[in-house]
Amino acid sequence: RLVKRVQRRATATEEDVGNEMATVVIPTLAVLAGWIAVMYAIQHSLIAVPFLAGSAALYFPIVATFLAGYLVIVLEEQTEINKAATALVLGVLVWAFVGTGLDLSPAEFEKDIKATLEDVSEVVFFLLGALTIVEIMDAHKGFDIITKAISATKKRDLLVVIGVLTFALSSVLNNLTVVIVMVSLIQKLVKDVDFRMKLGGIIVVTSNAGGAWTPIGDITTTMLYIGGQVTTIPLLGNLFLPSVLCLLGTVAYEYVQMDGDEPFERPALPSGENERPPKGQALVFWGGLGGMVTVPVFTAITQCPPWSGMMLVLGLLGVITSLLHAPEDERYNLKGALTRVEVPDCLFFLGVLFAVGGLERVGLLKAFAVQLSSVVPSDTIVAILLGFASAVVDNVPLVAATQGMYDLTAHPANDPLWNLITYCAATGGSLLVIGSAAGVAFMGMEKKVSFGWYVSNTLPAALVGYFTGIGGILAQQALGFSLK
Repeated sequence: RLVKRVQRRATATEEDVGNEMATVVIPTLAVLAGWIAVMYAIQHSLIAVPFLAGSAALYFPIVATFLAGYLVIVLEEQTEINKAATALVLGVLVWAFVGTGLDLSPAEFEKDIKATLEDVSEVVFFLLGALTIVEIMDAHKGFDIITKAISATKKRDLLVVIGVLTFALSSVLNNLTVVIVMVSLIQKLVKDVDFRMKLGGIIVVTSNAGGAWTPIGDITTTMLYIGGQVTTIPLLGNLFLPSVLCLLGTVAYEYVQMDGDEPFERPALPSGENERPPKGQALVFWGGLGGMVTVPVFTAITQCPPWSGMMLVLGLLGVITSLLHAPEDERYNLKGALTRVEVPDCLFFLGVLFAVGGLERVGLLKAFAVQLSSVVPSDTIVAILLGFASAVVDNVPLVAATQGMYDLTAHPANDPLWNLITYCAATGGSLLVIGSAAGVAFMGMEKKVSFGWYVSNTLPAALVGYFTGIGGILAQQALGFSLK
């Protein structure tokens, strides 16, 4: 009887798999194959489309594939297709249409795709290093040091603490690192998933705001600093207040939405949890955090890329944990931490950034920025719209485009336009969860966060903060407070 029961269950399972293949898998693959065939046909004029001619037909499949892939990522909850898988397919298809449609020699194409892969790999290795460091710190219960120091018991109070702490950290740390550390912190501090996700959205916004006013806080600010569009002291003086206003506007909006007396619940310790912290708790936590803080200093002195500094910190932390613990105890060492790192997070980053890199390499992002400038008469409005654009696509190529659009002779260093571009490019990515590396990391770490959830729950606060900061910049300029 037992054998027959097992056989019946096996048969039922096979039937379920067959049904899934017939109703879901095969149609999905057919749609994908059809899309590729149609886009290829359009690109090579095998299908005549009235409004597509010449170069438009060559670029259309690239843009259409990018938008379609983003749409599938946005609708992850409805389609139940893993966003990391979608991102990988998206990234490869964008480059496939670049290769088949544009008049590039094999050597030129290989040069472009390798250059993009180099840029993307730097971000992925940086992310992998930071995530692994955080896992080692977490295994040593390092975040308990901070959670025990946070005495807040009400949601409003914790909101303020998390917002201010994130803002402060992001002024000296890479935004991506700050989000990884702070989201890991609230996961240890807050039990309620909905409230934790709310805090995570605020972390994304305030981390981008905190990175806007220092040369090392945000990659776009660093680009403008290196390019000579802004200099250190005027940057600090011109953008500190607007960045603080962005923080205050965002936190204040969420603050009034919450019940003033509503407490939050902390996660219970797992049953049998040893209250005694692991050996080297403080050393590993402060060593890891301090190491990540010094990465910008290391890169400035040695000229090594940021990912190498992060890997150096990870390697040193691996040496320390090897000396602290027995080799067979893998809970605390580097090997054990790597098994707990969410690899799909890294693959999601890889796919999305690879696709955006394809758009950048063929000049579509720069063309968009130039077209925007020609249509909109006011440079101020262009800068504000640039922030909205950076919520959809990577702000790095957009900022690079503006550096080429506006000459330093017409707009010298620390010109009001550069201040506005610096602020909008750094904070505009907060408007959508896919608009910044910080948002993408948050979406990867909190599995229930989707594009739609972020729009409903974080976008209103982000908009309030964004425009509050812009108001601060314009007010400073009107009152003549801008530093040159």
